[in-house]
Amino acid sequence: MPSGKAPAGTKPFFWVPLSKQGPERDSPLTHDRFRDWSGRLELEIEVVSEYLYVGSGNFELFNLRGREQAYYAFARRDGQLVIPGTSIKGAVRSVVEAISNSCVRIVAGPTHERGKIIKPDERPLFEKRAKFGNWAGCKSTEELCPACRMFGATGYRGRVHFSDAVPVDDVQTTTIKIADLWPPRLFKERKFYQTKSFQQRDMTLDENYRFLEVVPQGTRFRIVLFFENTTTAEMGLLVRALGLDRHPQEEGKIICAFPIKIGGAKPYCLGSVCLIPKYLLTLSKRNLFQSLLKGGEQQDIEAQVLEWLDDKSLLDQEAWAEFQKGARPQRDIPCPKEVY
Repeated sequence: MPSGKAPAGTKPFFWVPLSKQGPERDSPLTHDRFRDWSGRLELEIEVVSEYLYVGSGNFELFNLRGREQAYYAFARRDGQLVIPGTSIKGAVRSVVEAISNSCVRIVAGPTHERGKIIKPDERPLFEKRAKFGNWAGCKSTEELCPACRMFGATGYRGRVHFSDAVPVDDVQTTTIKIADLWPPRLFKERKFYQTKSFQQRDMTLDENYRFLEVVPQGTRFRIVLFFENTTTAEMGLLVRALGLDRHPQEEGKIICAFPIKIGGAKPYCLGSVCLIPKYLLTLSKRNLFQSLLKGGEQQDIEAQVLEWLDDKSLLDQEAWAEFQKGARPQRDIPCPKEVY
Protein backbone atom coordinates (compact mmCIF):
# COMPACT_ATOMS: atom_id res chain seq x y z
CA MET A 1 0.00 0.00 0.00
CA PRO A 2 1.15 3.60 -0.44
CA SER A 3 3.29 4.92 2.38
CA GLY A 4 2.78 8.23 4.13
CA LYS A 5 5.86 9.67 2.42
CA ALA A 6 5.02 12.38 -0.14
CA PRO A 7 6.24 11.62 -3.67
CA ALA A 8 8.73 13.80 -5.51
CA GLY A 9 6.93 15.97 -8.03
CA THR A 10 3.62 17.79 -8.07
CA LYS A 11 0.44 15.71 -8.20
CA PRO A 12 -0.94 16.23 -11.70
CA PHE A 13 -4.64 16.80 -11.20
CA PHE A 14 -7.06 19.68 -10.82
CA TRP A 15 -10.68 20.12 -9.80
CA VAL A 16 -13.49 21.80 -11.69
CA PRO A 17 -16.13 23.01 -9.20
CA LEU A 18 -19.82 22.38 -9.64
CA SER A 19 -22.16 25.16 -10.67
CA LYS A 20 -24.24 26.87 -8.03
CA GLN A 21 -27.34 25.34 -9.64
CA GLY A 22 -28.08 21.74 -10.61
CA PRO A 23 -28.10 20.54 -14.23
CA GLU A 24 -30.83 21.78 -16.55
CA ARG A 25 -32.51 18.55 -17.63
CA ASP A 26 -34.76 18.24 -20.67
CA SER A 27 -36.26 15.65 -23.02
CA PRO A 28 -33.70 14.34 -25.54
CA LEU A 29 -34.12 14.52 -29.30
CA THR A 30 -35.61 11.42 -30.91
CA HIS A 31 -34.06 9.33 -33.70
CA ASP A 32 -37.11 9.27 -35.98
CA ARG A 33 -35.86 11.87 -38.47
CA PHE A 34 -32.81 13.92 -39.39
CA ARG A 35 -32.56 17.46 -38.06
CA ASP A 36 -29.85 19.99 -37.26
CA TRP A 37 -26.35 18.46 -37.65
CA SER A 38 -25.53 14.91 -38.75
CA GLY A 39 -22.28 13.72 -40.26
CA ARG A 40 -18.73 12.60 -39.55
CA LEU A 41 -15.55 14.35 -38.52
CA GLU A 42 -12.30 12.55 -39.27
CA LEU A 43 -9.49 13.34 -36.86
CA GLU A 44 -5.91 12.44 -36.09
CA ILE A 45 -4.85 11.77 -32.53
CA GLU A 46 -1.31 12.94 -31.79
CA VAL A 47 0.43 11.80 -28.61
CA VAL A 48 1.89 14.92 -26.96
CA SER A 49 2.93 13.44 -23.60
CA GLU A 50 6.11 11.39 -23.44
CA TYR A 51 4.06 8.19 -23.75
CA LEU A 52 0.53 6.84 -24.20
CA TYR A 53 -0.71 3.62 -22.63
CA VAL A 54 -4.11 2.11 -23.44
CA GLY A 55 -4.46 -1.22 -21.69
CA SER A 56 -5.80 -4.43 -23.18
CA GLY A 57 -6.22 -6.28 -19.90
CA ASN A 58 -3.60 -8.79 -21.07
CA PHE A 59 -0.07 -9.51 -19.93
CA GLU A 60 2.88 -10.31 -22.19
CA LEU A 61 6.48 -11.22 -21.48
CA PHE A 62 9.71 -9.46 -22.38
CA ASN A 63 13.36 -10.16 -21.68
CA LEU A 64 14.83 -8.02 -18.95
CA ARG A 65 18.49 -8.70 -18.23
CA GLY A 66 18.21 -12.35 -19.10
CA ARG A 67 14.93 -12.97 -17.30
CA GLU A 68 11.35 -13.04 -18.55
CA GLN A 69 9.30 -10.25 -17.02
CA ALA A 70 5.57 -9.55 -17.40
CA TYR A 71 4.24 -6.25 -18.69
CA TYR A 72 0.79 -4.77 -19.24
CA ALA A 73 0.14 -4.95 -23.00
CA PHE A 74 -1.22 -2.16 -25.21
CA ALA A 75 -4.67 -2.78 -26.68
CA ARG A 76 -4.81 -4.59 -30.03
CA ARG A 77 -7.43 -5.74 -32.53
CA ASP A 78 -6.44 -8.54 -34.90
CA GLY A 79 -2.82 -7.91 -33.98
CA GLN A 80 -2.95 -4.17 -34.71
CA LEU A 81 -2.55 -1.48 -32.07
CA VAL A 82 -5.86 0.23 -31.38
CA ILE A 83 -7.43 2.79 -29.09
CA PRO A 84 -11.04 1.72 -28.45
CA GLY A 85 -13.56 4.36 -29.43
CA THR A 86 -15.17 3.98 -26.02
CA SER A 87 -11.95 5.29 -24.40
CA ILE A 88 -12.06 8.43 -26.52
CA LYS A 89 -15.79 8.84 -25.97
CA GLY A 90 -15.42 8.58 -22.19
CA ALA A 91 -12.63 11.17 -22.12
CA VAL A 92 -14.54 13.63 -24.30
CA ARG A 93 -17.79 13.06 -22.41
CA SER A 94 -16.13 13.84 -19.08
CA VAL A 95 -15.07 17.26 -20.41
CA VAL A 96 -18.56 17.92 -21.81
CA GLU A 97 -20.05 17.02 -18.43
CA ALA A 98 -17.83 19.53 -16.65
CA ILE A 99 -18.23 22.48 -19.03
CA SER A 100 -22.00 22.09 -19.50
CA ASN A 101 -23.04 21.63 -15.85
CA SER A 102 -24.19 18.06 -16.50
CA CYS A 103 -24.73 15.24 -14.04
CA VAL A 104 -22.03 13.28 -12.21
CA ARG A 105 -22.46 9.65 -13.22
CA ILE A 106 -19.86 8.03 -10.90
CA VAL A 107 -21.57 7.26 -7.60
CA ALA A 108 -19.29 4.65 -5.97
CA GLY A 109 -16.97 5.68 -3.17
CA PRO A 110 -13.27 4.74 -3.04
CA THR A 111 -12.19 1.09 -2.89
CA HIS A 112 -9.23 1.78 -0.61
CA GLU A 113 -8.38 3.85 2.41
CA ARG A 114 -4.95 4.02 3.90
CA GLY A 115 -4.11 0.61 5.33
CA LYS A 116 -7.27 -1.25 4.33
CA ILE A 117 -9.56 -2.29 1.48
CA ILE A 118 -13.17 -1.12 1.70
CA LYS A 119 -15.76 -3.82 1.01
CA PRO A 120 -18.43 -2.94 -1.59
CA ASP A 121 -21.27 -2.86 0.92
CA GLU A 122 -19.26 -0.51 3.16
CA ARG A 123 -18.50 2.10 0.48
CA PRO A 124 -20.40 5.35 0.98
CA LEU A 125 -22.14 6.82 -2.02
CA PHE A 126 -20.11 9.37 -3.92
CA GLU A 127 -23.07 11.74 -3.94
CA LYS A 128 -23.34 11.50 -0.13
CA ARG A 129 -19.60 11.99 0.41
CA ALA A 130 -19.50 15.00 -1.90
CA LYS A 131 -23.10 16.11 -1.17
CA PHE A 132 -23.83 16.33 -4.89
CA GLY A 133 -27.59 15.97 -4.59
CA ASN A 134 -29.05 17.29 -7.86
CA TRP A 135 -25.88 16.37 -9.78
CA ALA A 136 -26.41 12.63 -9.28
CA GLY A 137 -26.70 10.66 -12.52
CA CYS A 138 -29.81 11.18 -14.65
CA LYS A 139 -32.49 8.58 -13.89
CA SER A 140 -35.35 9.38 -16.32
CA THR A 141 -35.02 9.30 -20.10
CA GLU A 142 -37.49 12.20 -20.20
CA GLU A 143 -35.23 14.42 -18.10
CA LEU A 144 -31.61 14.26 -19.23
CA CYS A 145 -28.72 16.67 -18.69
CA PRO A 146 -26.84 18.03 -21.76
CA ALA A 147 -24.15 15.31 -21.68
CA CYS A 148 -26.65 12.46 -21.33
CA ARG A 149 -28.73 13.89 -24.19
CA MET A 150 -25.62 13.86 -26.39
CA PHE A 151 -23.80 10.69 -25.32
CA GLY A 152 -26.67 8.57 -24.08
CA ALA A 153 -28.02 7.18 -20.83
CA THR A 154 -29.70 4.00 -19.66
CA GLY A 155 -32.68 3.54 -21.99
CA TYR A 156 -31.59 6.23 -24.46
CA ARG A 157 -29.15 5.79 -27.36
CA GLY A 158 -26.80 8.74 -27.66
CA ARG A 159 -26.12 10.81 -30.77
CA VAL A 160 -22.31 11.04 -30.54
CA HIS A 161 -20.09 8.03 -31.31
CA PHE A 162 -16.43 7.32 -32.01
CA SER A 163 -14.81 4.64 -34.12
CA ASP A 164 -11.78 2.77 -32.83
CA ALA A 165 -8.52 4.62 -33.53
CA VAL A 166 -5.82 2.90 -35.60
CA PRO A 167 -2.21 4.01 -36.22
CA VAL A 168 -1.46 6.31 -39.14
CA ASP A 169 1.96 4.71 -39.74
CA ASP A 170 3.93 1.76 -38.42
CA VAL A 171 4.39 2.22 -34.69
CA GLN A 172 7.13 0.75 -32.54
CA THR A 173 6.11 0.28 -28.93
CA THR A 174 8.47 0.39 -26.00
CA THR A 175 8.34 -0.74 -22.37
CA ILE A 176 8.56 1.63 -19.41
CA LYS A 177 8.39 1.24 -15.66
CA ILE A 178 6.05 3.14 -13.36
CA ALA A 179 5.13 2.95 -9.69
CA ASP A 180 1.99 1.01 -8.80
CA LEU A 181 -1.32 2.81 -9.08
CA TRP A 182 -3.91 3.07 -6.33
CA PRO A 183 -7.48 4.37 -6.37
CA PRO A 184 -7.86 7.97 -5.11
CA ARG A 185 -8.80 8.47 -1.48
CA LEU A 186 -10.39 11.87 -1.97
CA PHE A 187 -13.46 12.71 -4.00
CA LYS A 188 -14.71 16.25 -4.52
CA GLU A 189 -16.11 18.11 -7.48
CA ARG A 190 -14.86 16.98 -10.94
CA LYS A 191 -11.33 15.65 -11.21
CA PHE A 192 -9.07 15.89 -14.28
CA TYR A 193 -5.42 15.09 -14.90
CA GLN A 194 -2.89 17.64 -16.12
CA THR A 195 -0.13 17.52 -18.72
CA LYS A 196 3.20 17.64 -16.90
CA SER A 197 6.60 16.02 -17.41
CA PHE A 198 6.90 12.24 -17.04
CA GLN A 199 9.89 11.12 -14.95
CA GLN A 200 11.60 8.10 -16.45
CA ARG A 201 12.61 5.30 -14.09
CA ASP A 202 15.39 2.76 -14.50
CA MET A 203 14.30 -0.76 -15.44
CA THR A 204 15.53 -2.55 -12.31
CA LEU A 205 13.15 -4.91 -10.53
CA ASP A 206 11.56 -3.42 -7.42
CA GLU A 207 8.47 -3.91 -5.31
CA ASN A 208 5.39 -1.80 -5.99
CA TYR A 209 6.29 -1.15 -9.62
CA ARG A 210 4.93 -2.37 -12.94
CA PHE A 211 5.92 -2.39 -16.59
CA LEU A 212 3.76 -0.99 -19.39
CA GLU A 213 3.84 -1.33 -23.17
CA VAL A 214 3.49 2.21 -24.50
CA VAL A 215 3.70 4.24 -27.72
CA PRO A 216 5.99 7.31 -27.75
CA GLN A 217 5.37 11.00 -28.20
CA GLY A 218 4.49 11.97 -31.78
CA THR A 219 2.61 8.73 -32.55
CA ARG A 220 -0.55 9.37 -34.57
CA PHE A 221 -3.83 7.49 -34.83
CA ARG A 222 -6.85 7.96 -37.12
CA ILE A 223 -10.36 8.14 -35.69
CA VAL A 224 -13.85 9.12 -36.87
CA LEU A 225 -16.41 11.04 -34.80
CA PHE A 226 -20.02 10.40 -35.87
CA PHE A 227 -22.73 12.86 -34.80
CA GLU A 228 -26.48 12.58 -35.35
CA ASN A 229 -29.17 15.24 -34.94
CA THR A 230 -26.94 17.41 -32.78
CA THR A 231 -27.81 21.06 -32.28
CA THR A 232 -25.36 23.89 -32.94
CA ALA A 233 -25.04 24.44 -29.19
CA GLU A 234 -24.20 20.74 -28.66
CA MET A 235 -21.59 20.90 -31.42
CA GLY A 236 -20.10 23.91 -29.67
CA LEU A 237 -19.67 21.85 -26.51
CA LEU A 238 -18.34 18.87 -28.46
CA VAL A 239 -15.58 20.67 -30.37
CA ARG A 240 -14.46 22.41 -27.17
CA ALA A 241 -14.27 19.02 -25.43
CA LEU A 242 -12.04 17.84 -28.30
CA GLY A 243 -9.59 20.56 -27.26
CA LEU A 244 -10.35 22.83 -30.24
CA ASP A 245 -10.58 26.61 -29.98
CA ARG A 246 -9.91 29.79 -31.93
CA HIS A 247 -6.31 30.65 -32.78
CA PRO A 248 -5.35 33.54 -30.46
CA GLN A 249 -3.54 35.50 -33.19
CA GLU A 250 -4.77 34.26 -36.57
CA GLU A 251 -8.41 35.03 -37.25
CA GLY A 252 -10.30 32.23 -38.97
CA LYS A 253 -7.94 29.52 -37.68
CA ILE A 254 -8.50 26.81 -35.08
CA ILE A 255 -5.91 25.14 -32.88
CA CYS A 256 -5.54 22.37 -30.33
CA ALA A 257 -5.88 24.69 -27.35
CA PHE A 258 -5.22 21.92 -24.79
CA PRO A 259 -4.65 18.16 -24.84
CA ILE A 260 -7.21 15.74 -23.46
CA LYS A 261 -6.24 12.71 -21.38
CA ILE A 262 -6.92 9.13 -22.46
CA GLY A 263 -5.74 5.67 -21.49
CA GLY A 264 -4.04 4.55 -18.29
CA ALA A 265 -1.30 5.79 -15.95
CA LYS A 266 -2.59 9.38 -16.07
CA PRO A 267 -1.41 9.94 -12.46
CA TYR A 268 2.15 9.64 -13.86
CA CYS A 269 1.41 12.06 -16.73
CA LEU A 270 0.86 9.58 -19.54
CA GLY A 271 -2.01 9.90 -22.01
CA SER A 272 -2.04 13.53 -23.21
CA VAL A 273 -3.22 13.75 -26.82
CA CYS A 274 -4.24 16.48 -29.25
CA LEU A 275 -7.13 15.88 -31.65
CA ILE A 276 -6.52 17.36 -35.10
CA PRO A 277 -9.53 17.68 -37.47
CA LYS A 278 -8.76 16.49 -41.00
CA TYR A 279 -12.05 16.05 -42.90
CA LEU A 280 -15.69 16.98 -42.27
CA LEU A 281 -18.81 15.64 -43.98
CA THR A 282 -22.35 16.72 -43.07
CA LEU A 283 -25.77 15.68 -44.34
CA SER A 284 -27.70 18.32 -46.22
CA LYS A 285 -31.18 18.97 -44.85
CA ARG A 286 -32.24 20.52 -48.18
CA ASN A 287 -31.33 17.47 -50.29
CA LEU A 288 -31.10 14.67 -47.76
CA PHE A 289 -31.44 11.72 -50.17
CA GLN A 290 -28.64 12.83 -52.48
CA SER A 291 -26.52 13.73 -49.48
CA LEU A 292 -27.00 10.25 -48.01
CA LEU A 293 -26.06 8.64 -51.33
CA LYS A 294 -22.79 10.57 -51.38
CA GLY A 295 -22.09 9.96 -47.70
CA GLY A 296 -22.42 13.66 -46.96
CA GLU A 297 -21.16 16.97 -48.25
CA GLN A 298 -17.61 18.11 -47.56
CA GLN A 299 -17.36 21.24 -45.40
CA ASP A 300 -14.65 23.77 -44.66
CA ILE A 301 -13.55 22.44 -41.26
CA GLU A 302 -12.22 25.65 -39.80
CA ALA A 303 -15.18 27.78 -40.87
CA GLN A 304 -17.68 25.23 -39.56
CA VAL A 305 -15.91 24.68 -36.23
CA LEU A 306 -15.74 28.45 -35.71
CA GLU A 307 -19.49 28.68 -36.33
CA TRP A 308 -20.11 25.97 -33.75
CA LEU A 309 -17.81 27.68 -31.24
CA ASP A 310 -19.89 30.86 -31.52
CA ASP A 311 -22.84 29.13 -29.82
CA LYS A 312 -22.20 29.19 -26.07
CA SER A 313 -25.78 28.71 -24.91
CA LEU A 314 -25.02 25.34 -23.23
CA LEU A 315 -21.58 26.37 -21.96
CA ASP A 316 -20.99 26.94 -18.25
CA GLN A 317 -18.59 29.87 -18.57
CA GLU A 318 -17.11 29.60 -15.06
CA ALA A 319 -16.49 25.87 -15.36
CA TRP A 320 -15.01 26.35 -18.84
CA ALA A 321 -12.58 28.98 -17.54
CA GLU A 322 -11.49 26.69 -14.68
CA PHE A 323 -11.07 23.74 -17.02
CA GLN A 324 -8.97 25.72 -19.53
CA LYS A 325 -6.71 26.96 -16.73
CA GLY A 326 -6.18 23.48 -15.30
CA ALA A 327 -5.79 21.69 -18.65
CA ARG A 328 -3.08 24.04 -19.91
CA PRO A 329 0.18 22.03 -20.32
CA GLN A 330 2.87 22.59 -17.69
CA ARG A 331 5.77 20.69 -19.23
CA ASP A 332 8.37 22.34 -16.99
CA ILE A 333 6.80 20.77 -13.86
CA PRO A 334 7.66 17.11 -13.14
CA CYS A 335 5.10 14.45 -12.27
CA PRO A 336 5.60 12.28 -9.19
CA LYS A 337 7.43 9.05 -9.95
CA GLU A 338 6.93 7.29 -6.63
CA VAL A 339 3.84 5.52 -5.32
CA TYR A 340 1.22 7.98 -4.07
